[in-house]
Amino acid sequence: MERIIMDVDPGIDDSLAIIFALFSPELMIEGLTVVSGNIEVEQATINALKAVEMSGKEVKVYKGEALPLEKNYIDATDTHGEDGIGGNFFTKPNLNYESKHAIDFILSKISTHPNEITILALGPLTNIAKAIQKDPETMRKVKRIVLMGGSALFHGNCSPVAEYNFWVDPHAAKIVFASEIEIMMVGLDVTHHIIFTPHLREIVRQLKTPLSNYIYDITQFYVDFHWKQERTIGCVINDPLAVGVLIDPDLVQTVPAFVDIETDGIAIGQSVVDFYGKRNHGKCNTQVCMQVNPKAFFQLFLHRLFPDFQKQLEIGIHKHHWAEGGRK
Repeated sequence: MERIIMDVDPGIDDSLAIIFALFSPELMIEGLTVVSGNIEVEQATINALKAVEMSGKEVKVYKGEALPLEKNYIDATDTHGEDGIGGNFFTKPNLNYESKHAIDFILSKISTHPNEITILALGPLTNIAKAIQKDPETMRKVKRIVLMGGSALFHGNCSPVAEYNFWVDPHAAKIVFASEIEIMMVGLDVTHHIIFTPHLREIVRQLKTPLSNYIYDITQFYVDFHWKQERTIGCVINDPLAVGVLIDPDLVQTVPAFVDIETDGIAIGQSVVDFYGKRNHGKCNTQVCMQVNPKAFFQLFLHRLFPDFQKQLEIGIHKHHWAEGGRK
């Protein structure tokens, strides 16, 4: 079992990732830390609590940073809805977040369990970068960081070259990649293959449980956005793949590289990925995910979320037409 701190900015796909992680016995979720990203940190914290409530599990939630290190903050409500989870404006969860700040929680947990804590970072890296700035010695005892962000060969999703999480706080991302902590980058090169199609969403809807209704409802806004912006049928759910990789590393194939982040100009937020040893004296700082098995991911994801419906899920997954791309 791997000890995990999840750093999140819920967000539709973050909410799915939280539930997925909490339903996975391979992962010991030590706590959720929240950062401004898809939605500002106050609402993001409420959304994190809502995801925990929907899971029926117990995990503590810690509110973190409201603003990027230097860049002006721009949310993604155009993508995730005015409330960050599809414009559903659910009843406020019957849970409260902790009084301790997210950064203090991260540092205390790593200090208590040196070299045992993996940080699963699914939003802008502001909380992680500030923890490094505050106590670099403790942060050197992080086991590794698995993050959803960036891209190597795929284009950006909020500029021609930049993925949203790095674009929101490029200075934080630069600090994290320069930290010498072991990093795995689950970027757009693989996550753009993780499409929650109308077929898969209908399977979920037909289960008719409170959780299936919640998932169907929050992803509708995402579906509409992806059609308007990309003419994608369905929606790309980026963050759950990073959870899946922790559970089953064989979902992806990785390539070592040196990654740096652009912090200025037209390419701000771009992850500059060197596979060829032209920078940093040929040394690598990141394992970059480059290929993925979408069918295996969705089998894992849906079976974990709905363990009482294994037969129905498997029939539906078997009948799904799996598009070319990544690995089958």
